Amino acid sequence: MLLIFLADNNNLLTLASIWAPVIAIYLMDILIWYTILSAIVGGVKGARARLGEIRSIEMVHKRFESFPAAFVNNLVSPMMKRMPFNTQSAQVSQDMDKTHAAIFSPFWNEIIKSLREEDYISNREMDLLSIPSNTGSLRLVQWPLFLLSSKILLAIDLALDCKDSQADLWSRIRRDEYMAYAVQECYYSVEKILHSLVDGEGSLWVERIFREINNSILEDSLFTILDPQKLPMVLQRLTALTGLLIRNETPDRAIGAAKSVREIYEVVTHDLLTSNLREQLDTWNILARARNEGRLFSRIEWPKDPEIKEQVKRLHLFLTVKDSAANIPKNLEAQRRLQFFTNSLFMDMPSAKPVCE
Repeated sequence: MLLIFLADNNNLLTLASIWAPVIAIYLMDILIWYTILSAIVGGVKGARARLGEIRSIEMVHKRFESFPAAFVNNLVSPMMKRMPFNTQSAQVSQDMDKTHAAIFSPFWNEIIKSLREEDYISNREMDLLSIPSNTGSLRLVQWPLFLLSSKILLAIDLALDCKDSQADLWSRIRRDEYMAYAVQECYYSVEKILHSLVDGEGSLWVERIFREINNSILEDSLFTILDPQKLPMVLQRLTALTGLLIRNETPDRAIGAAKSVREIYEVVTHDLLTSNLREQLDTWNILARARNEGRLFSRIEWPKDPEIKEQVKRLHLFLTVKDSAANIPKNLEAQRRLQFFTNSLFMDMPSAKPVCE
Protein backbone atom coordinates (compact mmCIF):
# COMPACT_ATOMS: atom_id res chain seq x y z
CA MET A 1 0.00 0.00 0.00
CA LEU A 2 2.81 2.34 0.92
CA LEU A 3 4.58 1.51 -2.31
CA ILE A 4 1.44 2.41 -4.33
CA PHE A 5 1.15 5.74 -2.47
CA LEU A 6 4.79 6.59 -3.11
CA ALA A 7 4.42 5.65 -6.75
CA ASP A 8 1.36 7.90 -7.10
CA ASN A 9 3.24 10.79 -5.45
CA ASN A 10 6.14 10.27 -7.81
CA ASN A 11 3.73 10.40 -10.73
CA LEU A 12 2.18 13.64 -9.41
CA LEU A 13 5.57 15.21 -8.89
CA THR A 14 6.61 14.10 -12.35
CA LEU A 15 3.47 15.62 -13.88
CA ALA A 16 3.90 18.81 -11.87
CA SER A 17 7.53 19.14 -12.91
CA ILE A 18 6.53 18.68 -16.56
CA TRP A 19 3.52 21.01 -16.64
CA ALA A 20 4.60 23.70 -14.18
CA PRO A 21 6.98 25.43 -16.62
CA VAL A 22 4.37 25.26 -19.38
CA ILE A 23 1.72 26.82 -17.16
CA ALA A 24 4.21 29.46 -15.96
CA ILE A 25 5.02 30.36 -19.56
CA TYR A 26 1.32 30.66 -20.39
CA LEU A 27 0.81 32.91 -17.34
CA MET A 28 3.77 35.05 -18.38
CA ASP A 29 2.38 35.26 -21.92
CA ILE A 30 -1.01 36.32 -20.54
CA LEU A 31 0.68 38.97 -18.38
CA ILE A 32 2.70 40.27 -21.34
CA TRP A 33 -0.34 40.41 -23.62
CA TYR A 34 -2.41 42.03 -20.86
CA THR A 35 0.26 44.72 -20.44
CA ILE A 36 0.37 45.34 -24.20
CA LEU A 37 -3.40 45.39 -24.64
CA SER A 38 -4.00 47.56 -21.57
CA ALA A 39 -1.45 50.07 -22.88
CA ILE A 40 -3.14 50.13 -26.29
CA VAL A 41 -6.66 50.39 -24.84
CA GLY A 42 -5.54 53.04 -22.34
CA GLY A 43 -3.82 55.01 -25.08
CA VAL A 44 -6.88 54.87 -27.32
CA LYS A 45 -9.21 55.86 -24.46
CA GLY A 46 -6.83 58.66 -23.44
CA ALA A 47 -6.63 59.89 -27.02
CA ARG A 48 -10.42 59.84 -27.34
CA ALA A 49 -10.71 61.72 -24.05
CA ARG A 50 -7.93 64.08 -25.29
CA LEU A 51 -5.75 63.58 -22.23
CA GLY A 52 -2.17 64.86 -22.22
CA GLU A 53 -2.42 67.00 -25.37
CA ILE A 54 -0.43 69.75 -23.68
CA ARG A 55 2.84 68.13 -22.62
CA SER A 56 5.16 71.15 -22.44
CA ILE A 57 5.12 74.93 -22.10
CA GLU A 58 5.93 75.12 -25.82
CA MET A 59 2.63 73.36 -26.52
CA VAL A 60 0.87 75.92 -24.31
CA HIS A 61 2.29 78.64 -26.56
CA LYS A 62 1.36 76.91 -29.80
CA ARG A 63 -2.17 75.90 -28.77
CA PHE A 64 -3.10 79.05 -26.83
CA GLU A 65 -5.27 80.42 -29.62
CA SER A 66 -7.64 77.46 -29.22
CA PHE A 67 -7.99 77.75 -25.42
CA PRO A 68 -10.81 80.36 -25.23
CA ALA A 69 -13.11 78.42 -27.58
CA ALA A 70 -12.35 75.14 -25.77
CA PHE A 71 -13.06 76.80 -22.42
CA VAL A 72 -16.41 78.17 -23.63
CA ASN A 73 -17.44 74.87 -25.24
CA ASN A 74 -16.53 72.64 -22.29
CA LEU A 75 -16.71 74.68 -19.11
CA VAL A 76 -19.27 77.43 -19.70
CA SER A 77 -22.99 76.86 -19.30
CA PRO A 78 -25.26 77.42 -22.33
CA MET A 79 -26.95 80.29 -20.49
CA MET A 80 -23.66 82.17 -20.13
CA LYS A 81 -22.73 81.53 -23.76
CA ARG A 82 -25.81 83.50 -24.80
CA MET A 83 -24.72 86.59 -22.84
CA PRO A 84 -23.86 89.54 -25.19
CA PHE A 85 -20.31 90.39 -24.15
CA ASN A 86 -19.87 92.75 -27.08
CA THR A 87 -23.16 94.01 -28.36
CA GLN A 88 -21.52 96.19 -31.01
CA SER A 89 -19.80 93.29 -32.73
CA ALA A 90 -21.07 91.87 -35.98
CA GLN A 91 -21.69 88.16 -36.18
CA VAL A 92 -18.42 87.20 -37.76
CA SER A 93 -15.69 84.77 -36.78
CA GLN A 94 -13.33 87.41 -35.43
CA ASP A 95 -16.01 88.85 -33.14
CA MET A 96 -16.85 85.36 -31.90
CA ASP A 97 -13.16 84.81 -31.08
CA LYS A 98 -13.15 88.13 -29.19
CA THR A 99 -16.25 87.13 -27.23
CA HIS A 100 -14.68 83.78 -26.31
CA ALA A 101 -11.51 85.59 -25.20
CA ALA A 102 -13.60 87.99 -23.08
CA ILE A 103 -15.21 85.03 -21.28
CA PHE A 104 -11.92 83.16 -20.87
CA SER A 105 -9.71 86.05 -19.72
CA PRO A 106 -11.00 86.46 -16.10
CA PHE A 107 -10.47 82.77 -15.34
CA TRP A 108 -7.02 82.66 -16.90
CA ASN A 109 -6.01 85.87 -15.11
CA GLU A 110 -7.12 84.43 -11.77
CA ILE A 111 -4.75 81.49 -12.31
CA ILE A 112 -1.92 83.87 -13.19
CA LYS A 113 -2.73 86.02 -10.15
CA SER A 114 -2.62 82.97 -7.86
CA LEU A 115 0.77 81.98 -9.29
CA ARG A 116 2.06 85.46 -8.46
CA GLU A 117 0.61 85.36 -4.95
CA GLU A 118 2.44 82.07 -4.33
CA ASP A 119 5.60 83.69 -5.76
CA TYR A 120 5.97 81.20 -8.60
CA ILE A 121 6.21 84.04 -11.15
CA SER A 122 7.54 87.61 -11.10
CA ASN A 123 5.62 90.83 -11.71
CA ARG A 124 7.08 91.03 -15.21
CA GLU A 125 5.98 87.47 -15.98
CA MET A 126 2.51 88.25 -14.64
CA ASP A 127 2.25 91.23 -17.03
CA LEU A 128 3.33 89.05 -19.94
CA LEU A 129 1.02 86.13 -19.07
CA SER A 130 -2.16 88.10 -18.31
CA ILE A 131 -4.86 88.46 -20.97
CA PRO A 132 -6.56 91.84 -21.55
CA SER A 133 -10.28 91.95 -20.84
CA ASN A 134 -11.11 92.01 -24.59
CA THR A 135 -14.29 93.96 -23.81
CA GLY A 136 -13.05 97.27 -25.23
CA SER A 137 -13.52 98.86 -28.62
CA LEU A 138 -10.32 97.52 -30.20
CA ARG A 139 -11.40 95.55 -33.24
CA LEU A 140 -9.38 92.37 -32.75
CA VAL A 141 -8.53 89.78 -30.10
CA GLN A 142 -5.79 90.87 -27.69
CA TRP A 143 -3.59 87.90 -26.76
CA PRO A 144 -1.21 87.78 -23.79
CA LEU A 145 2.11 89.42 -24.41
CA PHE A 146 4.18 86.29 -23.79
CA LEU A 147 2.91 85.12 -27.20
CA LEU A 148 3.63 88.43 -28.93
CA SER A 149 6.85 89.70 -27.34
CA SER A 150 9.60 90.74 -29.76
CA LYS A 151 7.24 90.12 -32.72
CA ILE A 152 7.06 93.83 -33.61
CA LEU A 153 10.83 94.13 -33.77
CA LEU A 154 11.00 91.04 -35.97
CA ALA A 155 8.29 92.49 -38.23
CA ILE A 156 10.30 95.72 -38.54
CA ASP A 157 13.33 93.68 -39.60
CA LEU A 158 11.19 91.97 -42.27
CA ALA A 159 9.99 95.39 -43.50
CA LEU A 160 13.55 96.69 -43.69
CA ASP A 161 14.64 93.66 -45.72
CA CYS A 162 11.58 93.62 -47.97
CA LYS A 163 12.34 94.67 -51.54
CA ASP A 164 9.01 93.61 -53.02
CA SER A 165 5.38 94.62 -52.61
CA GLN A 166 3.15 95.18 -49.61
CA ALA A 167 1.43 91.85 -50.30
CA ASP A 168 4.78 90.03 -50.18
CA LEU A 169 5.67 91.65 -46.84
CA TRP A 170 2.30 90.78 -45.32
CA SER A 171 2.60 87.21 -46.58
CA ARG A 172 5.94 86.86 -44.79
CA ILE A 173 4.53 88.36 -41.59
CA ARG A 174 1.49 86.06 -41.63
CA ARG A 175 3.67 82.96 -41.64
CA ASP A 176 3.91 83.64 -37.91
CA GLU A 177 0.29 84.07 -36.85
CA TYR A 178 1.18 85.79 -33.59
CA MET A 179 3.42 88.25 -35.44
CA ALA A 180 0.41 89.23 -37.56
CA TYR A 181 -1.67 89.71 -34.41
CA ALA A 182 1.08 91.88 -32.89
CA VAL A 183 1.37 94.10 -35.98
CA GLN A 184 -2.39 94.62 -36.21
CA GLU A 185 -2.80 95.38 -32.51
CA CYS A 186 0.09 97.85 -32.50
CA TYR A 187 -1.32 99.66 -35.51
CA TYR A 188 -4.82 99.99 -34.08
CA SER A 189 -3.48 100.88 -30.63
CA VAL A 190 -1.28 103.69 -31.96
CA GLU A 191 -4.24 105.15 -33.84
CA LYS A 192 -6.52 104.98 -30.80
CA ILE A 193 -3.90 106.32 -28.37
CA LEU A 194 -2.96 109.29 -30.59
CA HIS A 195 -6.63 110.16 -31.09
CA SER A 196 -7.13 110.17 -27.32
CA LEU A 197 -4.12 112.43 -26.69
CA VAL A 198 -4.73 115.29 -29.12
CA ASP A 199 -7.60 117.50 -30.23
CA GLY A 200 -8.25 120.28 -32.73
CA GLU A 201 -5.76 120.44 -35.57
CA GLY A 202 -3.71 117.61 -34.06
CA SER A 203 -6.72 115.30 -34.23
CA LEU A 204 -7.24 116.28 -37.89
CA TRP A 205 -3.61 115.35 -38.65
CA VAL A 206 -3.95 111.93 -36.95
CA GLU A 207 -7.20 111.26 -38.82
CA ARG A 208 -5.65 112.27 -42.16
CA ILE A 209 -2.52 110.14 -41.66
CA PHE A 210 -4.42 106.98 -40.80
CA ARG A 211 -6.98 107.56 -43.56
CA GLU A 212 -4.19 107.77 -46.13
CA ILE A 213 -2.48 104.64 -44.75
CA ASN A 214 -5.76 102.67 -44.62
CA ASN A 215 -6.60 103.62 -48.20
CA SER A 216 -3.14 102.65 -49.42
CA ILE A 217 -3.39 99.29 -47.63
CA LEU A 218 -6.70 98.59 -49.37
CA GLU A 219 -5.15 99.54 -52.72
CA ASP A 220 -2.00 97.47 -52.06
CA SER A 221 0.12 100.60 -52.47
CA LEU A 222 1.48 101.18 -48.97
CA PHE A 223 5.08 101.54 -50.12
CA THR A 224 4.10 104.37 -52.46
CA ILE A 225 3.22 106.69 -49.55
CA LEU A 226 5.77 105.70 -46.89
CA ASP A 227 9.37 104.59 -46.62
CA PRO A 228 9.70 101.42 -44.50
CA GLN A 229 13.38 102.22 -43.83
CA LYS A 230 12.21 105.04 -41.53
CA LEU A 231 10.03 102.80 -39.33
CA PRO A 232 12.72 102.38 -36.61
CA MET A 233 12.74 106.17 -36.14
CA VAL A 234 8.96 106.16 -35.64
CA LEU A 235 9.18 103.30 -33.14
CA GLN A 236 11.88 105.12 -31.21
CA ARG A 237 9.62 108.20 -30.81
CA LEU A 238 6.61 106.03 -29.89
CA THR A 239 8.66 104.24 -27.23
CA ALA A 240 9.68 107.57 -25.69
CA LEU A 241 6.03 108.68 -25.63
CA THR A 242 4.64 105.50 -24.06
CA GLY A 243 7.49 105.50 -21.53
CA LEU A 244 6.10 108.79 -20.22
CA LEU A 245 2.41 107.91 -20.48
CA ILE A 246 2.66 104.71 -18.39
CA ARG A 247 3.66 106.84 -15.40
CA ASN A 248 1.59 109.28 -13.35
CA GLU A 249 1.04 112.73 -14.81
CA THR A 250 3.22 115.61 -13.66
CA PRO A 251 3.75 119.03 -15.28
CA ASP A 252 7.21 118.04 -16.51
CA ARG A 253 5.96 114.75 -17.94
CA ALA A 254 3.03 116.50 -19.64
CA ILE A 255 5.49 118.87 -21.35
CA GLY A 256 7.72 115.93 -22.30
CA ALA A 257 4.77 113.97 -23.71
CA ALA A 258 3.65 116.95 -25.81
CA LYS A 259 7.23 117.25 -27.10
CA SER A 260 7.25 113.52 -27.95
CA VAL A 261 4.00 113.87 -29.91
CA ARG A 262 5.52 116.78 -31.87
CA GLU A 263 8.57 114.64 -32.61
CA ILE A 264 6.30 111.84 -33.87
CA TYR A 265 4.58 114.40 -36.10
CA GLU A 266 7.93 115.59 -37.49
CA VAL A 267 9.29 112.08 -38.11
CA VAL A 268 6.08 110.80 -39.71
CA THR A 269 5.50 113.87 -41.87
CA HIS A 270 9.04 114.60 -42.98
CA ASP A 271 10.76 111.20 -42.86
CA LEU A 272 8.27 108.33 -43.06
CA LEU A 273 5.93 109.75 -45.71
CA THR A 274 6.97 110.12 -49.33
CA SER A 275 7.47 113.58 -50.84
CA ASN A 276 4.05 113.87 -52.50
CA LEU A 277 2.00 113.33 -49.35
CA ARG A 278 4.53 115.29 -47.30
CA GLU A 279 4.00 118.37 -49.47
CA GLN A 280 0.23 118.04 -49.15
CA LEU A 281 0.45 118.05 -45.36
CA ASP A 282 3.00 120.88 -45.22
CA THR A 283 0.74 123.08 -47.35
CA TRP A 284 -2.47 122.14 -45.52
CA ASN A 285 -3.70 125.58 -44.39
CA ILE A 286 -5.34 124.52 -41.13
CA LEU A 287 -2.27 122.59 -40.05
CA ALA A 288 0.19 125.25 -41.24
CA ARG A 289 -1.63 128.02 -39.33
CA ALA A 290 -1.69 125.98 -36.10
CA ARG A 291 1.99 125.12 -36.52
CA ASN A 292 3.00 128.74 -37.15
CA GLU A 293 1.00 129.93 -34.14
CA GLY A 294 2.55 127.27 -31.90
CA ARG A 295 -0.79 125.60 -31.15
CA LEU A 296 -0.10 122.29 -32.89
CA PHE A 297 0.42 119.61 -30.22
CA SER A 298 1.08 122.31 -27.59
CA ARG A 299 -0.73 120.20 -24.99
CA ILE A 300 -2.08 116.69 -24.71
CA GLU A 301 -4.87 114.95 -22.81
CA TRP A 302 -3.21 112.57 -20.34
CA PRO A 303 -4.74 109.08 -20.50
CA LYS A 304 -7.39 108.58 -17.81
CA ASP A 305 -9.68 106.03 -19.43
CA PRO A 306 -8.79 102.50 -18.16
CA GLU A 307 -8.93 101.04 -21.69
CA ILE A 308 -6.51 103.65 -23.04
CA LYS A 309 -4.17 103.20 -20.08
CA GLU A 310 -4.13 99.45 -20.66
CA GLN A 311 -3.37 99.95 -24.36
CA VAL A 312 -0.54 102.37 -23.55
CA LYS A 313 1.01 99.84 -21.17
CA ARG A 314 0.70 97.00 -23.70
CA LEU A 315 2.11 99.13 -26.51
CA HIS A 316 5.11 100.06 -24.36
CA LEU A 317 5.77 96.38 -23.64
CA PHE A 318 5.35 95.57 -27.34
CA LEU A 319 8.08 98.08 -28.18
CA THR A 320 10.49 97.35 -25.32
CA VAL A 321 10.42 93.58 -24.65
CA LYS A 322 13.15 92.40 -26.98
CA ASP A 323 13.86 88.91 -25.65
CA SER A 324 11.74 85.92 -26.56
CA ALA A 325 9.17 84.73 -24.03
CA ALA A 326 9.39 81.09 -25.14
CA ASN A 327 10.37 79.95 -21.63
CA ILE A 328 7.82 82.01 -19.70
CA PRO A 329 6.98 81.13 -16.99
CA LYS A 330 10.41 79.93 -15.94
CA ASN A 331 9.30 78.18 -12.75
CA LEU A 332 8.67 74.46 -13.32
CA GLU A 333 5.73 74.29 -10.90
CA ALA A 334 4.06 77.23 -12.66
CA GLN A 335 4.58 75.45 -15.98
CA ARG A 336 3.10 72.22 -14.57
CA ARG A 337 -0.01 74.01 -13.30
CA LEU A 338 -0.62 75.80 -16.59
CA GLN A 339 -0.18 72.53 -18.49
CA PHE A 340 -2.62 70.78 -16.14
CA PHE A 341 -5.25 73.51 -16.56
CA THR A 342 -4.93 73.76 -20.33
CA ASN A 343 -5.09 69.96 -20.66
CA SER A 344 -8.39 69.99 -18.80
CA LEU A 345 -9.88 72.25 -21.48
CA PHE A 346 -9.75 69.42 -24.02
CA MET A 347 -11.02 66.55 -21.90
CA ASP A 348 -14.40 64.97 -22.64
CA MET A 349 -16.61 65.97 -19.77
CA PRO A 350 -20.33 66.57 -19.10
CA SER A 351 -21.70 69.91 -20.23
CA ALA A 352 -21.50 72.63 -17.56
CA LYS A 353 -24.79 73.53 -15.88
CA PRO A 354 -25.93 76.92 -14.57
CA VAL A 355 -25.27 77.52 -10.86
CA CYS A 356 -29.02 77.49 -10.13
CA GLU A 357 -29.15 73.81 -11.19
